[in-house]
Amino acid sequence: MAARVTIRSVTAGDEPPATSRRRFLDTTLRLTASGAFTAVAGTLAAGCDGSGTAGDAAGAGGGGRAVTGAGAVRRPFATGTPGPVTAQDLVDADTLWSWVDRMTAVGPRHTGSAAHRGHIDDLERQLRGYGLTVTRHPTRLAQWLAGRWSLQVRDAGGTAWTLPVASYRPRSGETGPAGVTGPVVDLGPGDEAAYQAAAGASAGAGAAAGAGGGAAGPLTGAVVVVDAPIARLHASVLTDLAYTVHPPTARAEFAQEDYSRVWLGVPPAPDLATARAHGAVAMIEVSDQSPALAAGQYTPHQQEHAGLPALRLDRESGARLRALLARGPARATLVLTADRRETTVDYLLARLPGTGPPGVRAGTVLVATHTDGQNAVEENGGPALCALAEYFSRFPASTRSRDLLFMFSPNHMTADGATVKPDAWLRAHPEITGGVEMALVAEHLGTLGWDDQGGTGPYRATGRTEPVAVAVGNSDTLRTLAQDEVRTSGLTRAGIQKPFQNGLYGEGTFAYRLGIPTIAMITGPAYLLQVTPGGNLDKLDRALLHQHTVFLARLLQRMMELPGNIPR
Repeated sequence: MAARVTIRSVTAGDEPPATSRRRFLDTTLRLTASGAFTAVAGTLAAGCDGSGTAGDAAGAGGGGRAVTGAGAVRRPFATGTPGPVTAQDLVDADTLWSWVDRMTAVGPRHTGSAAHRGHIDDLERQLRGYGLTVTRHPTRLAQWLAGRWSLQVRDAGGTAWTLPVASYRPRSGETGPAGVTGPVVDLGPGDEAAYQAAAGASAGAGAAAGAGGGAAGPLTGAVVVVDAPIARLHASVLTDLAYTVHPPTARAEFAQEDYSRVWLGVPPAPDLATARAHGAVAMIEVSDQSPALAAGQYTPHQQEHAGLPALRLDRESGARLRALLARGPARATLVLTADRRETTVDYLLARLPGTGPPGVRAGTVLVATHTDGQNAVEENGGPALCALAEYFSRFPASTRSRDLLFMFSPNHMTADGATVKPDAWLRAHPEITGGVEMALVAEHLGTLGWDDQGGTGPYRATGRTEPVAVAVGNSDTLRTLAQDEVRTSGLTRAGIQKPFQNGLYGEGTFAYRLGIPTIAMITGPAYLLQVTPGGNLDKLDRALLHQHTVFLARLLQRMMELPGNIPR
């Protein structure tokens, strides 16, 4: 069935309009550590003191606060031609920050939630206010929004303990309001060998008691406990995949910096299908993270629905659970309710046409990010793209030889099978991709470094900015341009990254897979997918957020000035 398209605004031209006004991830992001690991991506959550309420199923944005105002800014129309862009040319740092603050204030924008849909509406109003032609394209979504989650353990003496839950595992599975209850079986690493050993031990104990193994299987009805380790990596995983690094001295810095990231999925999260196949009714994962870092980690964020509810504990709660198990047999009641439904969610497109100068018209530049996310970082590409749209819309269409097509995809934080991802969606819309010649993608801007020293210390600010990946694919011309602009703009701690395993680090993967010459700017902090009070706004830097957005504006201007049919 053809997607419904609703035109919501007029086209910007030479005259002012009448109205004023996001897997490092191939499955999102992919990296390698000396060839030893392949990263997938992941993350959501937010339970505390043994229970949590997301609020999404009821339409609330968990952790949100009241805000007012649409935040649209309409400056006077400009004369002349755009670029080279300076910091003074864009909306100022305070204005851009206010847009990110407003987005964050409504709470996490989990895919399809009320907060997410409201954010898409807000972006539409803002872009329409700048005179862009805005269209919305509904696409399929198998929505999964957590409701309540908690964990209670009854020890061998009959005492009930409510354990703090760091997070739930998105789309793992769900329970009824009363949860599921079963004997707790600690499987340690949770690999197949651990399951077989547990089954053998249980069968042996049953035989010794004269009961036999039982047709249902020894782990049927159990709540299994498994380790969820995190590979202790360094930021050299980035430089290993970089063409160049700026400044060159950053290579030595990155080799010493912790880059242990739960969202990388290295090693992969415990296998829910294996647990289910052995008869388990729920899983408890024990993460090797401090409470502050483990809290609210929405991971793995692109997992297919597995039919087995799972909760995650930090290392302290995990130790408490295992201390209870050391006293003797225990039973656990695990609750994870969720709203599952088939629905749609909208791709948002906004076109800013160029009409000249005569004889030099060239192909469209696609400028992309995504709209779903957990906090102020994931995904602040939307406010940044609004700043770019505001700037370029101030100039007459006759000064632009290319159209700009801003695309905001709605489904980064869900499984491939639950929706239509941007590469498949664009492939199904040749009327859109037919004129696209290049793409620029923005995700996770303005981030500061926080870590726990590879699990050896407290979670704290590092005093550094996060490493920046400026990934380039399908074009040596764009790679040269990106390298030059990184130096010219004074972007530091930045790598010009190679494609990896048919991916281009997050949302940039989708244009890259279509063969479109693409530049994608992205960072990947430890708190990338974390749901926390305040949305991790304190871990962004206002000036750095603005600098990154100016860098994108300068890149985009230079891409627009390239001749048509750029060499690849």
